[in-house]
Amino acid sequence: MSAARPRIVLTGATGLVGRALTKALITRGYEVAPLRSRTQGPGGMDGASGWLDTSFLEGAHALIHLAGEPIAQRWTTAAKERILSSREKSTSLLAVDLAFPAPELRYPPKVFLSMSGINRYGIHRPGETLTESSAVSDEGFLGQVSAAWEKAATPEGAGSERGIRTVHLRTGMVLAASGGALKAMLPAFRAGLGGRVGSGCQQVSWIRLGDLVSMIIWALESPWVEGPLNAVAPHPVSQADFARALGRAVHRPAVIPAPAWAVKLLFGQMGAETLLADLAVVPVKALEGGFTWSTPTLTEALPVALGE
Repeated sequence: MSAARPRIVLTGATGLVGRALTKALITRGYEVAPLRSRTQGPGGMDGASGWLDTSFLEGAHALIHLAGEPIAQRWTTAAKERILSSREKSTSLLAVDLAFPAPELRYPPKVFLSMSGINRYGIHRPGETLTESSAVSDEGFLGQVSAAWEKAATPEGAGSERGIRTVHLRTGMVLAASGGALKAMLPAFRAGLGGRVGSGCQQVSWIRLGDLVSMIIWALESPWVEGPLNAVAPHPVSQADFARALGRAVHRPAVIPAPAWAVKLLFGQMGAETLLADLAVVPVKALEGGFTWSTPTLTEALPVALGE
């Protein structure tokens, strides 16, 4: 690392992943410059209006885009619009500015890492092992969101021919006790009320927060990594096995099932597309590229995740 610290512009810096990534980047010797969302002012951007403080990108080594409306909420018509537009509009705004920089932006970032999701493969792919080479799908709302998200990150005329290395981080369930799905599950499991969801046969693709942060930095520092990157652990598990492993991790039985009809009644379409989704995603690019997970199996990951 050179004496001048490489500058990383980061959106979503206050979120679960953003907070952990900021700490790790600083420890590694980077300067982190948070780009604030929904802000029409210095150091900000507003996807809804198309406003961006272009000067904030000047001289940055990379732009890492994590920001987006939370998925875990009741999917009303208005919520769906927020979820989609917060990703599509902000990503397009950033990507176009990188691909076609304004004259005053003399030294734009040449690396663009943008969040996506494993739902780029759809919602239900039973019996399949999905890699970065698998056919994509816009099945379901989340499939449509992921498709629009990735399309926005690569506007026509952008990409490697303009010297921009773009990576789509197709992320699965992120495990951390401090946020996300695991935090929501813990009260029930710690009370001994946890168990499988639906049939329990559906495959869950997951990654511990610390390993996700390490993979983002690995992608940042690996110039050969480009395009889709499955940001998951190498061992997807059935939902029933996930529930049993979480029960063991909190030293409680996990035998109370949540039937599919109850999930749909309580959470609507959001529950059907998240808790009942069936996607066995394998991170072939990371495996072949030499990335190392500190907790590659769920039994290793959960005890560590409970402290994150």
